[in-house]
Amino acid sequence: MQKKVTLSLDAKLVEEVQRLVRDGRAKSQSEFFGEALEARIEQLEREEWRRAMIDASKDPMFLSDIEQVMKDFEYADAESARMIR
Repeated sequence: MQKKVTLSLDAKLVEEVQRLVRDGRAKSQSEFFGEALEARIEQLEREEWRRAMIDASKDPMFLSDIEQVMKDFEYADAESARMIR
């Protein structure tokens, strides 16, 4: 589902996108801006995930949990490694 919106953008930016559409390098302005927004949203989400992982790497309780999980799976990991050889 699509929704029509009104935005104010830098004129040079709009002209560049229009040129890309004319040159066949972009299907339409709407598709171009939609893809650009999706890419930016994904980038922001990746940055948020990275910050969360950095915070977790400094959390003693999280690190303790990770260590315990590694110990819990130590035998299974060793057994799987032997089976792969």
